[in-house]
Amino acid sequence: MSPVRGGAALAVLALLSGLSAGCDEPLRRRVPPSEGPRPSPASVAASPRATDHFETSGGDLAVAPLEHATLLLVWQGLAIYVDPTSPTVDDPPMPKADFILVTDAHYDHLDPLALYHLSKPGTVVVGSPGVAARAPVDLSMREGETRELARGLTATAVPAYSLARGAGPGLRYHERGQAVGYVLTMEGRGGRGGTRGETRVYVSGDTECTPEQSALTDVDVAFLSLNVPYSMTAAEATRCAAAFRPRVVFPYAYRHAAPATLDRAALGPGIDVRMRPMYPRAANARARAYAAFASGMWGGADDLLDEARRLDPAGENDWRVRWTRESLEEDEKPWPW
Repeated sequence: MSPVRGGAALAVLALLSGLSAGCDEPLRRRVPPSEGPRPSPASVAASPRATDHFETSGGDLAVAPLEHATLLLVWQGLAIYVDPTSPTVDDPPMPKADFILVTDAHYDHLDPLALYHLSKPGTVVVGSPGVAARAPVDLSMREGETRELARGLTATAVPAYSLARGAGPGLRYHERGQAVGYVLTMEGRGGRGGTRGETRVYVSGDTECTPEQSALTDVDVAFLSLNVPYSMTAAEATRCAAAFRPRVVFPYAYRHAAPATLDRAALGPGIDVRMRPMYPRAANARARAYAAFASGMWGGADDLLDEARRLDPAGENDWRVRWTRESLEEDEKPWPW
């Protein structure tokens, strides 16, 4: 296989201008104009944004969970994004992308504006069939397909679909064949396939615990979506992880569910479960709400808590949020005269 050589990603400006002018011209992919300096992948890998590091035969693999389903992996100087969305890569600004992998076409995974702003000459956008039907991509990958993205870096598309849950009778949140997860295999010049010379990273995307996921092998790092009801519950993720036994598991994309971790006892020994803060913007809004409330700016505190709830509904269970909301309700009651 030869490495994928991509064009630029997504002409969002062309889309917007075409809509405003009533133009029928098809979408064209374009590289955005210069937006000022952005950090390098190496600088992010060395910053607190990179919460975890893994040694591979090709050097350090840095993992930066950005928000919800958005991840940044830095390896051999490459910026590899999974499901980037606009706020997570613009505030603060993040490096331009070498590769962008999009799992499905839902709004919290496919954000054309984010793809546009992360693009540079040579950026390769990889998408599932459902993504390719909605937006221009450089490489559409179907279930089971493996492609070499760069020297030492391959991607394999893993089926991602709903087994039982859906919006109504006979409906599924994710129909088979439209979405995929990815196994990224990273191998240095000295490594050989099938040995510890390669490191395999699995990103599930939104999927239930499928037979294909359970049958994965030799996974070193796994990101398992707990985006209930659109993917797995903690119990289902535990069952799948116990089947394919990755060395390290990161629960992620748990916006619509209580941030429950996996059942370590049921997993058995040898699997490291790591919880990381996946909603930093919500945490920031809550901190600002507490400060606003302490300063007597009750309306501002209420607005900030509502914004945090939109970003991370599960955060409403935090005792500080409950206490602040109860205090705001008391302060808003009319005086008894």
